Amino acid sequence: MTLPELFKNYLKTQKISSVTIKNYVADINNFFNWLESKTQIKHQVAGISILGLFTKETIEEYKKEQTFKNIPLSTINRHLSALRRFGSFVQSQGWINKNPALQISNPESPAIKEDNQEEILKRFKEDLREEQITAVTIKNYLSDLKHFLGWLKEA
Repeated sequence: MTLPELFKNYLKTQKISSVTIKNYVADINNFFNWLESKTQIKHQVAGISILGLFTKETIEEYKKEQTFKNIPLSTINRHLSALRRFGSFVQSQGWINKNPALQISNPESPAIKEDNQEEILKRFKEDLREEQITAVTIKNYLSDLKHFLGWLKEA
């Protein structure tokens, strides 16, 4: 039985929803496929010895590459959640001492810089005009957005 299959069985015992199990197993397979593309080592052949590559540095590199490929943050965060759960699983089996995935933080949304805000608002205004939105509605939308962005800055 492969590590993803063993992980799937473990998740079933944890009373995890079937959708989450499906996603987490797919995410772990994705990680192992990525790892194989970097190392040429197949987890199906290596078995638990592949866990020697399940390190903080490897997971950080995986996260960095996903970010570079513009994978949505929510997807990256789910992948990292799956890796954290997988780490807990392999730790519970005694195959590793520490779960390295717990040391990896989720990527954060890039903040909208103040100098970009005006440009974004300008483009939004142009788009609204193209949609033939009334001038009063555009003014209200822009005012609301400026207040919201100001609130975000203070929060």
